[in-house]
Amino acid sequence: MKKVLILVIISMFYYSLYGSGPIAATDNFMAMKVNPAAMGFGNAGGVSFIGNYDKEGLFEDYYSLIIAGDNLGYVLDRVGDNNYHRLAISSRNSVVINNLYLGLAWDWKNKFIKQGDISESILFRPVDHFSFGAVAHGFFDANTTYDFGFAVRPVFFNSDLTDRFTLSADINYDRNDFSKPILGVQTELFDGIKLGGSYNLEDETVGLNFGISFGNFGIGTNMQLNVENEFSQGQYYLSTSNKAFRTVIGKEKNYFLDYKLKGQIVEKNPVQKLGPFSIIMSKDKTLSEVIKEIKELKKDESIRGLVLKSGDFSASLAQRTELKKAFLDFKLSGKKIIFYYEGISGANYAFAASIADEIYLNPIGSIDLKGISVNMPYFRDLLDTLGIDIVNLKSHDYKTAGNSISESHMTSAERETYEALLDDLYSEIVTMIQEGRGSKLKKPVQVLIDEGPYWNAARAKELGLVDDVIYEDQIKDKIKANYQSEKIVDNYDRNQAVTKWSKIKKDKIAIIYAIGTIHSGEGIPGKAIGSITTAKAIKQAREDKSIKGIIIRVDSGGGSALASDVIAREVELCKTGENKKPIIISMGGTAASGGYYIAAKADKILAQPSTITGSIGVIGIFPVFERLYEKIHINWDTVKRGKHADLGSTHRQITAEEKQIAEKSIQHFYDRFVSIVANGRNLPKTKVHEIAQGRVWTGKQAFQRGLVDALGGMDLALVEMKKLAKLENEIQLIEFEGDKTANELTVSLKAASFVPEGLKTIWDTGAKMKKLGDENYLMILPVELEFK
Repeated sequence: MKKVLILVIISMFYYSLYGSGPIAATDNFMAMKVNPAAMGFGNAGGVSFIGNYDKEGLFEDYYSLIIAGDNLGYVLDRVGDNNYHRLAISSRNSVVINNLYLGLAWDWKNKFIKQGDISESILFRPVDHFSFGAVAHGFFDANTTYDFGFAVRPVFFNSDLTDRFTLSADINYDRNDFSKPILGVQTELFDGIKLGGSYNLEDETVGLNFGISFGNFGIGTNMQLNVENEFSQGQYYLSTSNKAFRTVIGKEKNYFLDYKLKGQIVEKNPVQKLGPFSIIMSKDKTLSEVIKEIKELKKDESIRGLVLKSGDFSASLAQRTELKKAFLDFKLSGKKIIFYYEGISGANYAFAASIADEIYLNPIGSIDLKGISVNMPYFRDLLDTLGIDIVNLKSHDYKTAGNSISESHMTSAERETYEALLDDLYSEIVTMIQEGRGSKLKKPVQVLIDEGPYWNAARAKELGLVDDVIYEDQIKDKIKANYQSEKIVDNYDRNQAVTKWSKIKKDKIAIIYAIGTIHSGEGIPGKAIGSITTAKAIKQAREDKSIKGIIIRVDSGGGSALASDVIAREVELCKTGENKKPIIISMGGTAASGGYYIAAKADKILAQPSTITGSIGVIGIFPVFERLYEKIHINWDTVKRGKHADLGSTHRQITAEEKQIAEKSIQHFYDRFVSIVANGRNLPKTKVHEIAQGRVWTGKQAFQRGLVDALGGMDLALVEMKKLAKLENEIQLIEFEGDKTANELTVSLKAASFVPEGLKTIWDTGAKMKKLGDENYLMILPVELEFK
């Protein structure tokens, strides 16, 4: 009893080590050795080394090496001339029982891997104050042994101290006999200083532990005392972790974070499947990643604000609207946002103006604020010179996706469409600037846009477009003067270790990304929408009993009519087939033509005010190279059975009869498109026809016409899903991708890297046509607007 009292007074660390440790409380790098199931808790990832020593010094041939991720790990124990190996996996089973983790390990000696044995383990943490663990060793051995562990955190009255003081008890069951328990205590009364110990009632020995954490790196020691309370042997460890633990080094307070928002903001990074591996084909930040980071930064009380230096990024106006909401929510906590630019585009200036507390500009910097425009090249005359004819059949004059190759100039219907779009988008840009900087501007926003761009930084300051003209090294002085903060930190470790035992139960909702051109076959998630891939993803989510609903994030200007219909069928089955589930479409920057077709049958359709949508119509493109072949002296002969067997051949003109057949097909596809929308949106077909005919709308205009249910982003989609699925818990998004082809690994090359800007439209159009193959009937948007 005296020894137990001494132990409690000493107060100590996480029972850190090392082959021994509290089975229910150990979830750091030692989880691999103590209880592999605890790897699934999320704190075990990293590389660690454990050495042994006694009174005589270090043991050179007795050490352990641990390499682990959150769910997979390997241990090498060197004991004299022998190597003992362990390969372990773990998983969190939150479908049946929340906060239950399962582990499985294969142990073998030296090179005899086939002669190894299995260990199974569990960890259950139903509440923050209680944890239970169990490990079964040697399943193939007649003398299987079992370890059981219990741990409690007795501080109930103060949540800040709950995870700093833990009591544990472990017992072993071997050959029909239970051992006496090992009692333990672990503390972290001061950040990064971990003290702990144990008392073994079986052999009356004491273990003492001490560790120091520096965030992602830790050191420590474990000492064993004999029955005479004399030191017998010990272990030391060096550990690097992919999670940041509480650190003994004082954390920065009241600082500004240099937040890097650059490059292209994407909905999802393209992923290519290569065997069992998924290869991410881009390192751009995703919209969801940025929003999640901003939410985490809002909660960090040590952060005073953000500094964004020359953060020229590319994103659709709809994406900027979602980012704007996240950053404004960040400011509700009293934190500040400062921008510094050497040069800034018009779209990025509008975004900065909408959220910034201050905007600073380099003395010779510029603001490219001059409005928005649509510039379209037309190639009919060039193609005519080459001897190429384009038969562009369309359901209506407003369906202009093929006009760039069939016309010499912009048609009146095209111009009307773009005028209406730009009116809405321009209005939103003006509103963004006015709401954020209206009180500082010396002239109306529209006037400032018409007088732009601004290549004179001093003039920009004079007009109130920026707060001051300074060099980058002067930002710290401004922050100190305005906010009494003297430091700008470059890096922020967002991967924090989990200290609370119990994780709240979440309802699983499938998220499926439909990004890019729609085509038949298998696609690349985040880059191209393959009908097989996307339909399978929807079906898998629908048939998964753990999934409560489905959200499809659409950012597509359409593509193949056939592929769009295949995907739309799976959307419809979510409402009418087996395993019915609520399904919501969240539109990104673009969800038009085929992109709208796949959305029409959903329970809810949500869009941002600036989303480009609609374009309900169909086109048919038939290129004819007859005159070109004559010019280059290529002669064609045909043998056929069937009057129209060579319909679509490029070496001859389409006949009047064949043109009539194609036009009837286009009308059939259009009528089906209108019917799909009318049925899905519960609108009369006559009403749908009025707003269809290939017309393109902004999300705001679509909402006014009943094509969209509400205006908002993914946050609204989650709110609506909770209502539709009648969910009581928080939502956990589970991504479904469907099967992906591994036939070729495509390296994505951005056209801007080697194609002149003026020819980028040709490049992009060619890339889309390549995906569409030989399909003649398309549901596709004429142009996808970019905001830089």
